[in-house]
Amino acid sequence: MRFLVRLIRKEPSPGDLLSSIRALSKSVGVEARNPKQTSYGALEVDIFCPSRGDFEIFMAAAQPIATFEFVTDLNRAPEHLTDDETLAKARALFNAERYWECHEVLEGLWRQRQGEEKRLLQGIILVCAAFVHHQKGEREVALGVLRRAVRQLDYRNQKYGWLDVVRLKAEVEAILASEGFTNFKV
Repeated sequence: MRFLVRLIRKEPSPGDLLSSIRALSKSVGVEARNPKQTSYGALEVDIFCPSRGDFEIFMAAAQPIATFEFVTDLNRAPEHLTDDETLAKARALFNAERYWECHEVLEGLWRQRQGEEKRLLQGIILVCAAFVHHQKGEREVALGVLRRAVRQLDYRNQKYGWLDVVRLKAEVEAILASEGFTNFKV
């Protein structure tokens, strides 16, 4: 089974949260993988475990050192959403620095589209992927993905649903020009 969790260290707790979570997870028979750090110091990690009960044991064991900001059960099928609901959910996820989930939500929409709209969605998904790499500390990979993304962000309209495409492209270009990531809201 696989769960995505975001944790915030409780104070006072000594040491690195990732090291603590990895040691704790190993001690209860689960595995913590794919760590990602948010701009505000939270840790997002995938928890792989044999059963839901094992995951609940992990959560109980982690309570003294961390608060769970969210838990996503990745074993469940994605909910069916309208296009507008999909875009609204993607916006909320992006603005909460939940880039991997935003990427996943948009992918369902991307698969159904063609032409210019599909290319734009691919660009947005690549922006999300770049931020995932940034959260993992993979700066050069993240910049490379953003370079691919910026080429996909040309769109005939300024807006795509709620998204200001021109502003998104400008934000990406600014990151590429400075080679330093800055989180922004969409």
